Amino acid sequence: MYKVFYNQRTVFFTENNNSYIDQDDSDVHFFENKELLNEGLNIFLNNPLLNKLYIIHKDVDFAFTEFTKLYQIIEAAGGLVKNTKGEILVIYRRNFWDLPKGKIEENELPNIAAIREVEEECGITDLEILNLLNISYHTYKINGESILKRTYWYEMVYNGIQIPKPQIEEEITEAKWLNTNNLQEIINNTFPSIIEVLQKGKIVSSD
Repeated sequence: MYKVFYNQRTVFFTENNNSYIDQDDSDVHFFENKELLNEGLNIFLNNPLLNKLYIIHKDVDFAFTEFTKLYQIIEAAGGLVKNTKGEILVIYRRNFWDLPKGKIEENELPNIAAIREVEEECGITDLEILNLLNISYHTYKINGESILKRTYWYEMVYNGIQIPKPQIEEEITEAKWLNTNNLQEIINNTFPSIIEVLQKGKIVSSD
């Protein structure tokens, strides 16, 4: 299954999922081709009562690949970083709490990009990747062009003592370590894709 975030709304690609049945805020689209899918997406996005769209096809990979042709793809990488106290590294950017991440440069591997972006955005070094935690997708527009961002999220550890320093030129106004028992402020003012990463990292419950 694939999941794509449209701000606070979600599109799912699945073979056969009945979870949308009896959900007043959900709709379903049986994939035939990308042109009809684009129409279905516009109907979904123009209906403020709908929060979830389930796209059904026996070959989910094919349907999702056709979907991606409707967008310009941008790839990014970032990290869910923990220190020796079990705290996680968070940033505040453009009025939202976030995790450090950024665009992958040409010919750069996602894991290398993830470490570089955390170092640049938070001013700490000597990071160690434990594993690939999640790959998230979300959409937005730049100058009227539809963008689909694919972000590789890595679980990392930091054993140093450097104090995080926000990268101001990237509009990051705060970077800090946060106790995982004190995340309500973050959860109340972040993106669904970030909450999903926190769930994958078992920082917050997926219930």
